[in-house]
Amino acid sequence: MTKSVLCGALVSLPLLFFSCGSDNVHNDRSDLSLRGNVKSVTEKQFHAVVADDGEVVKGAFFRTNGEWDFMEKFNKDGMFTSISFLDRDGDTISKSIYEYDDKGKLASKSFYDPTLKMRSEYEYDSQGRVKLAYDFDEDGDLMLATSTEYNDDNLIETSTTFNKQGKYLRQSVSQKNKKGFVTDYKFYNEERKLGNWRKETHADDGKLIEMSVLNQDETVAFVVKYLYNKQGDLTSSEPLSENDEYLADRYVYEYDKKSNWRRRIHFKGDSAYSVTERVIEYY
Repeated sequence: MTKSVLCGALVSLPLLFFSCGSDNVHNDRSDLSLRGNVKSVTEKQFHAVVADDGEVVKGAFFRTNGEWDFMEKFNKDGMFTSISFLDRDGDTISKSIYEYDDKGKLASKSFYDPTLKMRSEYEYDSQGRVKLAYDFDEDGDLMLATSTEYNDDNLIETSTTFNKQGKYLRQSVSQKNKKGFVTDYKFYNEERKLGNWRKETHADDGKLIEMSVLNQDETVAFVVKYLYNKQGDLTSSEPLSENDEYLADRYVYEYDKKSNWRRRIHFKGDSAYSVTERVIEYY
């Protein structure tokens, strides 16, 4: 199906209200709580080792569940220009390249692994919000399209994804408060069954402070509380629900002169789990 035909198929559907992204009020750099005119951030993660004197030091490179080291690069407007995943030698394994239009809106994102594998392109409504996103394969053929509709009266955003034949694949519905922060999020799978449901509470600055994951029968599966330090970095995530095997996570940081963290120790329960080191380059 061509892009124009698929677009027509999306428009002809019953009105669906969904968001596949934010309104881009904040830039990528500030969303990561980075201070100063940061040009790039490189993170490397290691297993945590407790030395004889009790100090937590870095051990071997950390490789669990497909996690890799990475480098994020930003333009002077604070938006991503690329995100690269790295091997232990610092060589690029895969990379996403971001391109913007003359209004500073994200126009496309291309994923390389190591050659081009997928390219996404975006269209916006009159208020500068994403209304359509298209995913193309390495040959430039359309794979997926996501339609985003906004119900401004009820602060609901609904996003629906279709394959190239126009067949429904998935949908998410986000209820937001007047500040634009998500309070209720639901994800529906290909069978249109509820696959994920969570409720969120945010601080005035938008940081997530409590999340409840619900079952389909509206009972609460678990609740997690999040705490942050004065720099805006996450210091703990703690389960509040009873009989939950989820271990509390705790984070301890060291900072540079710009108050950006350069070293982070992650504890799971009472045990040191990992050490992450950052190299930050400024403009």
